[in-house]
Amino acid sequence: MKRSKIIISTLLPAMLLVGCGGESQRSTTDSEDLTGLWRMSLESSQNNLKAESNISFTLVETEDGLLMKDCAGRADFNLNKLNGTIEGLPVSSFAINNNDTLSATGDLGVAKASKIAVTSAFDMGDMQLSADELGAISFTDLCVLSSNASVVGLTANDTISATSLYNGNPLLVEINVMGNLKKGDFTLAKGPALGEASVRLQSDSFKAPLNRTELTLTSGTLTITEDSLVWTKGSFSGTMPNGNVMTGSFSFENP
Repeated sequence: MKRSKIIISTLLPAMLLVGCGGESQRSTTDSEDLTGLWRMSLESSQNNLKAESNISFTLVETEDGLLMKDCAGRADFNLNKLNGTIEGLPVSSFAINNNDTLSATGDLGVAKASKIAVTSAFDMGDMQLSADELGAISFTDLCVLSSNASVVGLTANDTISATSLYNGNPLLVEINVMGNLKKGDFTLAKGPALGEASVRLQSDSFKAPLNRTELTLTSGTLTITEDSLVWTKGSFSGTMPNGNVMTGSFSFENP
Protein backbone atom coordinates (compact mmCIF):
# COMPACT_ATOMS: atom_id res chain seq x y z
CA MET A 1 0.00 0.00 0.00
CA LYS A 2 1.42 3.35 -0.96
CA ARG A 3 0.72 5.73 1.81
CA SER A 4 -0.03 9.38 1.75
CA LYS A 5 1.28 11.77 4.35
CA ILE A 6 -2.12 12.26 5.83
CA ILE A 7 -3.05 9.39 7.82
CA ILE A 8 -6.62 8.73 7.72
CA SER A 9 -6.78 7.66 4.17
CA THR A 10 -8.40 4.28 4.77
CA LEU A 11 -10.14 1.95 7.22
CA LEU A 12 -12.23 -1.38 8.15
CA PRO A 13 -15.38 -2.57 9.97
CA ALA A 14 -16.54 -1.44 13.30
CA MET A 15 -18.67 -4.43 14.07
CA LEU A 16 -18.19 -6.88 16.90
CA LEU A 17 -17.25 -10.08 15.12
CA VAL A 18 -16.29 -13.43 16.55
CA GLY A 19 -13.14 -15.04 15.24
CA CYS A 20 -11.27 -18.28 15.69
CA GLY A 21 -11.27 -19.59 19.22
CA GLY A 22 -14.05 -17.22 20.26
CA GLU A 23 -11.85 -14.13 20.12
CA SER A 24 -13.50 -10.86 19.23
CA GLN A 25 -12.23 -7.41 18.41
CA ARG A 26 -12.07 -4.93 21.26
CA SER A 27 -15.00 -2.54 21.43
CA THR A 28 -16.76 -0.21 23.85
CA THR A 29 -20.34 0.65 24.77
CA ASP A 30 -22.02 3.55 26.56
CA SER A 31 -18.94 5.79 26.50
CA GLU A 32 -19.28 9.16 28.21
CA ASP A 33 -17.71 11.02 25.28
CA LEU A 34 -15.72 10.44 22.08
CA THR A 35 -12.34 10.13 23.82
CA GLY A 36 -10.54 6.89 23.05
CA LEU A 37 -8.72 4.69 20.55
CA TRP A 38 -10.66 4.19 17.31
CA ARG A 39 -10.58 1.97 14.23
CA MET A 40 -11.96 3.22 10.94
CA SER A 41 -12.69 1.44 7.68
CA LEU A 42 -13.38 2.58 4.13
CA GLU A 43 -14.83 0.28 1.49
CA SER A 44 -14.86 1.43 -2.12
CA SER A 45 -15.35 -0.17 -5.51
CA GLN A 46 -15.02 0.81 -9.14
CA ASN A 47 -15.89 -1.54 -11.98
CA ASN A 48 -14.18 -4.86 -11.11
CA LEU A 49 -11.86 -3.38 -8.50
CA LYS A 50 -12.77 -3.49 -4.82
CA ALA A 51 -10.63 -1.97 -2.08
CA GLU A 52 -10.84 -1.98 1.69
CA SER A 53 -8.64 0.19 3.87
CA ASN A 54 -8.36 0.31 7.63
CA ILE A 55 -6.71 2.70 10.03
CA SER A 56 -6.56 3.60 13.71
CA PHE A 57 -6.46 6.95 15.47
CA THR A 58 -7.19 8.53 18.84
CA LEU A 59 -9.70 11.20 19.80
CA VAL A 60 -9.65 13.42 22.87
CA GLU A 61 -12.83 15.38 23.58
CA THR A 62 -12.67 18.31 25.99
CA GLU A 63 -14.54 21.56 26.56
CA ASP A 64 -12.08 23.14 24.11
CA GLY A 65 -13.02 20.81 21.26
CA LEU A 66 -12.10 17.53 19.59
CA LEU A 67 -8.48 16.57 18.92
CA MET A 68 -7.44 13.68 16.70
CA LYS A 69 -3.98 12.07 16.60
CA ASP A 70 -3.33 10.13 13.42
CA CYS A 71 -1.52 6.84 13.23
CA ALA A 72 1.07 7.17 10.48
CA GLY A 73 2.64 10.51 11.35
CA ARG A 74 1.43 10.92 14.94
CA ALA A 75 0.25 14.42 14.03
CA ASP A 76 -2.57 16.23 15.86
CA PHE A 77 -5.61 17.61 14.04
CA ASN A 78 -8.43 19.77 15.39
CA LEU A 79 -11.84 18.47 14.27
CA ASN A 80 -15.17 20.27 14.28
CA LYS A 81 -18.08 18.67 16.13
CA LEU A 82 -21.41 20.27 15.24
CA ASN A 83 -25.05 19.13 15.19
CA GLY A 84 -24.26 15.45 15.60
CA THR A 85 -21.51 15.36 12.98
CA ILE A 86 -17.72 15.53 12.83
CA GLU A 87 -15.99 17.59 10.14
CA GLY A 88 -12.32 17.13 9.29
CA LEU A 89 -12.19 13.39 8.71
CA PRO A 90 -11.47 12.37 5.11
CA VAL A 91 -14.83 10.95 4.02
CA SER A 92 -17.55 13.59 3.96
CA SER A 93 -19.19 14.44 7.31
CA PHE A 94 -19.18 11.65 9.84
CA ALA A 95 -22.46 11.13 11.65
CA ILE A 96 -22.09 10.52 15.37
CA ASN A 97 -24.31 7.48 15.90
CA ASN A 98 -23.26 7.47 19.55
CA ASN A 99 -20.01 7.93 21.47
CA ASP A 100 -18.83 4.48 20.30
CA THR A 101 -19.66 4.46 16.57
CA LEU A 102 -19.47 6.85 13.60
CA SER A 103 -20.51 6.44 9.96
CA ALA A 104 -20.24 8.28 6.64
CA THR A 105 -20.99 7.80 2.96
CA GLY A 106 -19.23 9.86 0.32
CA ASP A 107 -17.67 9.81 -3.13
CA LEU A 108 -14.83 7.62 -1.84
CA GLY A 109 -17.16 4.95 -0.46
CA VAL A 110 -18.73 3.82 2.79
CA ALA A 111 -16.85 4.51 6.01
CA LYS A 112 -17.44 3.19 9.51
CA ALA A 113 -15.64 3.82 12.75
CA SER A 114 -15.88 2.16 16.14
CA LYS A 115 -14.13 2.79 19.42
CA ILE A 116 -11.62 0.16 20.49
CA ALA A 117 -10.93 1.47 24.00
CA VAL A 118 -11.84 4.50 26.11
CA THR A 119 -8.17 5.36 26.68
CA SER A 120 -6.68 7.48 23.90
CA ALA A 121 -3.44 5.50 23.63
CA PHE A 122 -1.91 3.47 20.80
CA ASP A 123 -1.55 0.01 22.34
CA MET A 124 -2.23 -2.28 19.40
CA GLY A 125 0.46 -4.90 19.99
CA ASP A 126 4.23 -5.05 20.08
CA MET A 127 7.20 -5.30 17.72
CA GLN A 128 10.89 -6.11 18.00
CA LEU A 129 13.66 -5.22 15.51
CA SER A 130 17.32 -6.15 15.48
CA ALA A 131 20.23 -5.13 13.22
CA ASP A 132 23.90 -4.40 13.84
CA GLU A 133 23.39 -0.70 13.10
CA LEU A 134 20.29 -0.39 15.31
CA GLY A 135 20.90 -2.89 18.08
CA ALA A 136 17.88 -4.70 19.54
CA ILE A 137 14.86 -2.43 19.96
CA SER A 138 11.29 -3.09 21.13
CA PHE A 139 8.08 -1.13 20.62
CA THR A 140 4.72 -1.26 22.41
CA ASP A 141 3.39 2.18 21.43
CA LEU A 142 1.88 0.77 18.22
CA CYS A 143 -0.96 1.69 15.92
CA VAL A 144 -1.90 -0.48 12.96
CA LEU A 145 -3.17 0.11 9.40
CA SER A 146 -4.17 -2.42 6.76
CA SER A 147 -5.55 -2.59 3.24
CA ASN A 148 -6.47 -5.10 0.59
CA ALA A 149 -7.43 -4.87 -3.06
CA SER A 150 -9.18 -7.46 -5.21
CA VAL A 151 -10.12 -7.74 -8.86
CA VAL A 152 -13.21 -9.81 -9.73
CA GLY A 153 -13.06 -11.56 -6.36
CA LEU A 154 -9.35 -12.43 -6.51
CA THR A 155 -7.12 -10.78 -3.92
CA ALA A 156 -4.44 -8.72 -5.64
CA ASN A 157 -2.51 -7.78 -2.52
CA ASP A 158 -2.77 -7.53 1.26
CA THR A 159 -0.89 -4.98 3.34
CA ILE A 160 -0.57 -4.53 7.08
CA SER A 161 1.55 -1.80 8.65
CA ALA A 162 2.37 -0.53 12.09
CA THR A 163 3.80 2.76 13.26
CA SER A 164 5.55 3.67 16.47
CA LEU A 165 8.08 6.27 17.60
CA TYR A 166 11.82 5.65 17.28
CA ASN A 167 14.18 8.24 18.75
CA GLY A 168 11.40 10.82 18.59
CA ASN A 169 10.39 10.23 14.96
CA PRO A 170 7.61 8.10 13.47
CA LEU A 171 8.69 4.62 12.39
CA LEU A 172 6.68 2.74 9.77
CA VAL A 173 6.99 -1.02 9.23
CA GLU A 174 4.96 -2.15 6.21
CA ILE A 175 4.37 -5.77 5.22
CA ASN A 176 2.94 -6.33 1.76
CA VAL A 177 1.95 -9.71 0.31
CA MET A 178 1.16 -10.16 -3.37
CA GLY A 179 -1.95 -12.28 -2.89
CA ASN A 180 -3.44 -13.31 0.45
CA LEU A 181 -1.69 -12.63 3.73
CA LYS A 182 -2.14 -15.90 5.61
CA LYS A 183 -0.28 -18.33 7.86
CA GLY A 184 2.87 -19.66 6.27
CA ASP A 185 6.24 -18.64 4.87
CA PHE A 186 6.80 -16.04 2.15
CA THR A 187 9.94 -15.22 0.21
CA LEU A 188 10.95 -11.58 0.63
CA ALA A 189 11.81 -9.44 -2.39
CA LYS A 190 12.13 -5.73 -3.10
CA GLY A 191 9.65 -6.12 -5.97
CA PRO A 192 7.62 -9.18 -4.94
CA ALA A 193 5.94 -11.47 -7.46
CA LEU A 194 2.66 -13.30 -6.82
CA GLY A 195 2.95 -15.30 -3.60
CA GLU A 196 5.95 -13.28 -2.38
CA ALA A 197 6.15 -10.45 0.15
CA SER A 198 8.05 -7.28 0.92
CA VAL A 199 9.02 -5.62 4.21
CA ARG A 200 9.59 -1.86 4.07
CA LEU A 201 10.72 0.39 6.92
CA GLN A 202 10.78 4.17 7.06
CA SER A 203 11.91 6.67 9.70
CA ASP A 204 13.92 9.89 9.77
CA SER A 205 15.77 8.34 12.72
CA PHE A 206 17.39 5.83 10.33
CA LYS A 207 19.44 8.60 8.72
CA ALA A 208 22.32 8.53 11.22
CA PRO A 209 22.81 4.76 11.65
CA LEU A 210 21.86 3.68 8.10
CA ASN A 211 22.47 6.81 5.99
CA ARG A 212 18.94 6.57 4.61
CA THR A 213 15.39 7.16 5.83
CA GLU A 214 13.71 4.28 4.01
CA LEU A 215 14.67 0.70 3.16
CA THR A 216 13.12 -2.45 1.73
CA LEU A 217 14.61 -5.84 2.57
CA THR A 218 16.02 -7.26 -0.65
CA SER A 219 15.75 -10.96 0.27
CA GLY A 220 14.84 -13.22 3.17
CA THR A 221 11.78 -14.88 4.68
CA LEU A 222 8.54 -13.64 6.24
CA THR A 223 6.70 -16.11 8.49
CA ILE A 224 3.08 -15.48 9.49
CA THR A 225 2.18 -17.53 12.57
CA GLU A 226 -1.32 -16.14 13.21
CA ASP A 227 -3.86 -14.59 10.86
CA SER A 228 -7.07 -14.27 12.86
CA LEU A 229 -9.79 -11.68 13.17
CA VAL A 230 -7.99 -10.03 16.07
CA TRP A 231 -4.27 -10.60 15.46
CA THR A 232 -1.64 -10.79 12.75
CA LYS A 233 1.56 -12.25 14.20
CA GLY A 234 4.84 -13.35 12.72
CA SER A 235 8.53 -12.72 12.16
CA PHE A 236 10.96 -11.90 9.39
CA SER A 237 14.65 -12.13 8.61
CA GLY A 238 16.05 -10.34 5.59
CA THR A 239 18.92 -8.54 3.95
CA MET A 240 19.08 -4.75 4.04
CA PRO A 241 20.35 -2.78 1.02
CA ASN A 242 23.79 -2.52 2.69
CA GLY A 243 24.07 -6.31 2.83
CA ASN A 244 23.56 -6.68 6.58
CA VAL A 245 20.75 -8.68 8.16
CA MET A 246 17.69 -7.31 9.94
CA THR A 247 15.35 -9.53 11.94
CA GLY A 248 12.00 -8.70 13.46
CA SER A 249 8.95 -10.14 15.18
CA PHE A 250 5.51 -8.62 15.61
CA SER A 251 2.05 -9.00 17.11
CA PHE A 252 -0.32 -6.55 15.42
CA GLU A 253 -3.91 -6.04 16.58
CA ASN A 254 -5.94 -5.78 13.39
CA PRO A 255 -7.64 -2.41 12.87
